[in-house]
Amino acid sequence: MTDIPTEDLDPEQRFAEKEQARRADVEALRSGRMTEAQLQRQNSFFPFPPDRMRINLDSARSLS
Repeated sequence: MTDIPTEDLDPEQRFAEKEQARRADVEALRSGRMTEAQLQRQNSFFPFPPDRMRINLDSARSLS
């Protein structure tokens, strides 16, 4: 792993990147391009069995 100097990190930019990724995940689920299991595998650092993980979209904001 490469160390990134902290002065090179922009917290606002990182927040925006994470928010964009979350919106893309929600859209992929809603459109049927990905299943919950596929999304979980894609985004997992430590893979969990699909029956042990559930994605809750109740608090997701509308994309429109």
